[in-house]
Amino acid sequence: MKTNSIEHQIAQLLRDGHSAEQIISIINLPADQGISLYRDYIAQRKLQQLRASNQHNQAAYAMSLGR
Repeated sequence: MKTNSIEHQIAQLLRDGHSAEQIISIINLPADQGISLYRDYIAQRKLQQLRASNQHNQAAYAMSLGR
């Protein structure tokens, strides 16, 4: 549960515009652990954006077939 809470904190701090270094110092984790969590969050976010883009493209294609 603590990791999920930390990931939530990282997400909020990123939305607020903090840098990776600021986030690591704010959440008070060892640097390697903070960097790892930060990278994991970024990778997950990119994957979510890719999925959303793919779903949008598929929906647009399906709609174009129906015209």
